[in-house]
Amino acid sequence: MQEAVLLAQRMHTEDKPFLSMEYRQNYRKWLLDILYWSDYMQDKIALDAEFPSVQAVSDGTLDVSALMRDDFDMDLFFKKLRVQILYLGKKDYARMKLRTLMAKYGYQRRSKDFVRFLKIRLVFYHIQTTLRGNEICDVETMDCLDDMITFRVM
Repeated sequence: MQEAVLLAQRMHTEDKPFLSMEYRQNYRKWLLDILYWSDYMQDKIALDAEFPSVQAVSDGTLDVSALMRDDFDMDLFFKKLRVQILYLGKKDYARMKLRTLMAKYGYQRRSKDFVRFLKIRLVFYHIQTTLRGNEICDVETMDCLDDMITFRVM
């Protein structure tokens, strides 16, 4: 637990410009939300099942969207990728085939929707994609879905 708190402290300090305004000046809220969402990720089904009881005790004043998420996994890959590269990994990059990444999101083809989804997240998380030889690549126009892509945080 202490390692997680130290990691959260480091991330809050080093990534502060990328945090929501509500977290930039409030480390305590940052840490409590990290701990909450970490627990939530571990046992989402059980916590979601308990929500009606919690809401009943609060006289229905709790905001469901603040405590339960159906789209939680949408950005999880990119968040993990950024944290792994910057804070946890021994390497300053990660590698994966585009086909593997598409499969994680349930895509079999490189559709316009998937490319738009991917490009938005790469920009938001400041992640650059390259092929062998550090050749910058565009996921929309790269030739082969089975080429190995290297992800680096800019």
